[in-house]
Amino acid sequence: MPTTSPVPWWRAHRKELRRAGLVLAALYVLYLIAANVFLNSAFGAGVINGKPERYHARWDWAMSLYPGHIHARGIVMGGHARTNRWTIASPRANGRIKLLPLLWREVAFGTIRAHDVSVHVARTTQDLPSTVRPGKTPWTLRFDAITTPSLLRLDFYDTRVTGHGEARFVFEKTLQGGAMEVGRSTLHMPDATLQVADVPLLRDGLLEFEIAIPAHIREQAQGEEKLVLLDAHMRVDGPAPGIDLVARDDDPLPIGAAGFVGRLRADLTLERGVLMPGSRLDWSAPVFSSTREGAPLRHPLGVALRTTRDAIHVAARVPPPGSGTPHLRADLRVADRRLGPDDWLRPLRALGGTVETRWPDVPLRWIDVILDDVDWLAFNGRADLDADVRLADGALQPGSRIDIDDAALAARVLDNRFSGQAHARMRMQGDAASPRTTIAIVMDRFTLAPESAPKRIDLRGRDLRLDLASTGALAEFHERLDAHLRFADAEVPDLRTYNRYLPGDSARLLGGSGHASGDIRLDNAGEMVSGHMRVRGQGVRVALGPSRLSGDVDLDSRLTRMQKVGRRYVIDALALQLDGVRLDGAESGDAPWWAQMALEDGTLTWGQPFEVTGRGRLDMRDVSVLLGLFAERSVFPRWIGDLIDSGEAHATGQLRLRERELVFDRVQASNDRIDLQARLRISDGTPDGDLYARWGVLGMGVELQGGDRKLHIAGARNWYESRPPLLPE
Repeated sequence: MPTTSPVPWWRAHRKELRRAGLVLAALYVLYLIAANVFLNSAFGAGVINGKPERYHARWDWAMSLYPGHIHARGIVMGGHARTNRWTIASPRANGRIKLLPLLWREVAFGTIRAHDVSVHVARTTQDLPSTVRPGKTPWTLRFDAITTPSLLRLDFYDTRVTGHGEARFVFEKTLQGGAMEVGRSTLHMPDATLQVADVPLLRDGLLEFEIAIPAHIREQAQGEEKLVLLDAHMRVDGPAPGIDLVARDDDPLPIGAAGFVGRLRADLTLERGVLMPGSRLDWSAPVFSSTREGAPLRHPLGVALRTTRDAIHVAARVPPPGSGTPHLRADLRVADRRLGPDDWLRPLRALGGTVETRWPDVPLRWIDVILDDVDWLAFNGRADLDADVRLADGALQPGSRIDIDDAALAARVLDNRFSGQAHARMRMQGDAASPRTTIAIVMDRFTLAPESAPKRIDLRGRDLRLDLASTGALAEFHERLDAHLRFADAEVPDLRTYNRYLPGDSARLLGGSGHASGDIRLDNAGEMVSGHMRVRGQGVRVALGPSRLSGDVDLDSRLTRMQKVGRRYVIDALALQLDGVRLDGAESGDAPWWAQMALEDGTLTWGQPFEVTGRGRLDMRDVSVLLGLFAERSVFPRWIGDLIDSGEAHATGQLRLRERELVFDRVQASNDRIDLQARLRISDGTPDGDLYARWGVLGMGVELQGGDRKLHIAGARNWYESRPPLLPE
């Protein structure tokens, strides 16, 4: 058959083809100029960083050789999604953006290949919610694969991985609250260093990790809730840290200070938040400690984890090389393989097994981890530990015990801190159906200091006892906790320290020392439920406004909380005894004064200062001190002075102590010869009040205003009755 030569066709269309070629070349040159100017100009950076609070990117320079292709150097990208901030940095990367999907509002990237990558993901307290625009189709971001042959660092919340590895990340996200999906993403790093919450777990070892999360929206799972959707597989093999109990006393988990002289092997698989059968972990490492004399000790530790269809099994061993040295034997079983934010304590509630250990001079910060919800009580320092524990379904079983000797203990109660060296005895009582856990704590010597001034000693004593009791499972120990704190005859070096509870210049302690006793019931938050407190002071000097008194004091009170929470209390009983009292300015020949007071229908709000209200009954040697609060004896008529020493008097009245004010109202005192009525307010140290005294047909009144006195003789009773009360009925 005859063939048609292309030459004639080429010659016939040569001019058109040349024009088309020139047009394509011109378009390509135009694209090169436009695209590369856009990528390397402030205008292009401004377009890409239109919402820097959500997404931002910068690069040293970039170029595009054809539509969709991008090559960049010195790249730093970051963003803020809800409560997460992320940053990715790479010195160079190549990628391809698909152009056609842009037509249906989809930013789709082909394979992106980056080098020497660092990734940082962290939580932030600032929540940046998605902005939904009604009527507009949201954009979708799709990364088919972000790959790197040289991942250098990955920070993911509290976890950090460093080394040189290969990584592949697949991701898709629809904006404005749409679905997010993480495809099968992998990490392979043969020389990885793994660190969690500043605790090193692996150095220069093999780390392989695979993760996938199905498509979901925020309402289905957010933050830690994504764990129930997570499929993951991790394999670890390499040098692991030992445990140093000497150099890291302040750490609750003292791992890593002794160097990577152990071995960690793990092969763990997680599907939808469930640890799968076949998952395993083996950790062998030495434990470094010392004798009380400082001689170094080294003990081999082995930990093994195995997962079966029914449970997670954990075993730990430290064999005893000799008597008096550390020993650990733990065989534990967790009858629930699920890990999830809906109930982080689920594994603890499913915990069973035995733990036996004897360990001298062991750091105690781990107790703070166990008592995390009992934050008013803190063990610290080092102590001798002797424990034999039986667990079933997260509950200590009868016969379990933990003994701790020579531990530093601090307990916060009512804004004060009890502290001292203590020994504690935990015992499990009752039976499996109704277990009861008790912890008996004794401080042989203790001090009390305000939390606001921890170096100041308000109280110093011996034999403080703190008894803790709770029922139910170990995981619920703090929820059902009751506490009982007792001490007796503790020394109060200087009573002036308690002026922080008093109303400033209106009533304050000027000096004196004493002793105090307490018997206090506490709830699980360390707040007082009820209490019996007694303070006895010798040589106490007191200022009531401008008046000065001195003598011995014995205050005995019983309180009960009014509501389930808070610091408002009913005063069940309050007795105050004053003896050997002298009022400055009194006659030198006057005998010492005494009084006994009881407060009825009283309430107390514990704060700084206190608020105390109630109605009091007072028996006293005579009315001399009461009159002395209004004026010196020389101010009164002579017949008043003759009655001061006329015998015992009995009085009633209302009391209120609040902020910088002390108020006595509706005071009525009498004996066989005199009747007396009074009301007195001392505010910021300045007294104001009214006094009316009557003997037979004789009567007089004293009006006290700003420290100035005015006597009322004629019509004194009518004058007094016309004066308004200071407190409501």
